[in-house]
Amino acid sequence: MNDDNNFMFQLVRVSNLLEEPINLENGLAEAAKLTAQILRSQRCSIMLFSDESDDSVNDPYLRVFTHYGNLPTSAYAEVTKLNEGIAGYVAATREPLLIKDLTQSKFVTNARYLDEGHNSLMSVPIILSQQVVGVINVSIPLERPSFVEDELDIVEIFALFVGKSLQIAQLQTIMRSKFVEVAVIRDVIENNRQPAVALHSNPTKLAKIVAKSFYKELAQAGFSPNQVIASATEVLNLLQDSLERHKKRIK
Repeated sequence: MNDDNNFMFQLVRVSNLLEEPINLENGLAEAAKLTAQILRSQRCSIMLFSDESDDSVNDPYLRVFTHYGNLPTSAYAEVTKLNEGIAGYVAATREPLLIKDLTQSKFVTNARYLDEGHNSLMSVPIILSQQVVGVINVSIPLERPSFVEDELDIVEIFALFVGKSLQIAQLQTIMRSKFVEVAVIRDVIENNRQPAVALHSNPTKLAKIVAKSFYKELAQAGFSPNQVIASATEVLNLLQDSLERHKKRIK
């Protein structure tokens, strides 16, 4: 199979991911794998923005969501702010970046994983609804010294697919629950948002929207503060029971 046919075959595989019910983690892991394979690279990682509470971080930050290849486990605990490091720079500028030799670039001091003899990498923003929601990184080209511009174009195509995967996963989450659907509609109306902005890829933001709607529904129904607290406590108890059952199944 020649390179052009192989590229089209891989794109069809990614397209098929979009047509199926998405488990986001599995879907993006497969996208990272396909990206690395078609670009003949050893490593590909997908980073997404998170706004989860962190006492040491006040601003939005990137974290590794999934990867393919030999990325250290410690990478998942690392936090990257806007304009910090290579991924933070790409997220801030919204521009794709190709580095042919990291040791000869201005980013050498920002590199976290310098591999001797493998210093070329590509980093591309993942854009959804005109917002940067993450970054896809490809590094360590196989059987050649560096990546080239044409390969950067391919990463940009895969970044588009990743963005669409995030959007579809979000829509599937909303459509599975009438309550969540109503909560998102209420958020759009009350905050004068564009619908696409409300459908953000970050599940933490969606959870906050649902929580606010849950509280407002109870308050409008005449529940007292103590009754609202009791309802929230019951939700936590149900979650705890679910986690316990999950632990037993694993054992």
